[in-house]
Amino acid sequence: MSNSRIITTDFDYYAPEELSEALKLLTREDARPLAGGTDLINNIKMDNAEPKSLVYTLGIKGLDFLRVTGFLEIGAAVILVDIEHNTSVVRKCPALAAAVNVIGGTQIRNMATLAGNICNASPGADTLPVLMVLKSEVDISSLKEDGTVTVKTVSVENFFTGPKKTIINPGELVTAIRVPFAKTGSGQSFKRVSRVGLDIAKVNCAVYLERDGNKLCTIRIAFGSVAPTPVRLGTVEDLLTGEEMSEKLISSAVEKVARELRPIDDVRSTAEYRKRVAAVLLRDAVTEAWAQSGGR
Repeated sequence: MSNSRIITTDFDYYAPEELSEALKLLTREDARPLAGGTDLINNIKMDNAEPKSLVYTLGIKGLDFLRVTGFLEIGAAVILVDIEHNTSVVRKCPALAAAVNVIGGTQIRNMATLAGNICNASPGADTLPVLMVLKSEVDISSLKEDGTVTVKTVSVENFFTGPKKTIINPGELVTAIRVPFAKTGSGQSFKRVSRVGLDIAKVNCAVYLERDGNKLCTIRIAFGSVAPTPVRLGTVEDLLTGEEMSEKLISSAVEKVARELRPIDDVRSTAEYRKRVAAVLLRDAVTEAWAQSGGR
């Protein structure tokens, strides 16, 4: 019988310092990477996960970087609280800072990582819609046959294959997340609704837009907790792109969102409620992003 206070599963524990050693360990049968462990350890306690090996990743050399160049680059060992309070993140990627700020409580953000939040692949994860609309990328490292480390880069949008499922294969590890900075004349916003502040979102929404005068040149919209994976709403984006901003235009987009989303009923919400709330969140997010871009 499961117990939320103790671990009854037997597993081997490794704490490598070198990335190549960690990647080799992750090729073992049922090996799992362990960062903050805020989801994985709970799943082990509740008998929802039974790994044979845990490979601790926060001690790997060279993965604790947060660099600001032409974009924001976040190493896999950077904890959420360091992202949340980084002035460059707050200034250049405010929607990401807002999404990180609502993940769990302070204790969770002092342990959890952005890489872990991505790899957990929860349909309602708060950072995922933001990373999608900001056109973020993920670096995935693995070992070549000669033992050297190779890195492939994929878009966040192509990273998820289903609820709690990603393209990550045995022996692979997310080592960095790359987030482009917003352009001049752009705006971004993140909105969510949950039962209580510390709960997983009933619905969340992220918007990124660019304007030319009063015209929407580019807009990207993503929702979480409304499908098996976070989703972009391409048809709504097409409706708005190239149009003059107006209350009527936003209302048209809101109506289209309510028609097109196909969420489910679950323990956190009903499908009908999610559809209605998603429409409200879109209105609020577009309005905020437009104001942030300098539009009137």
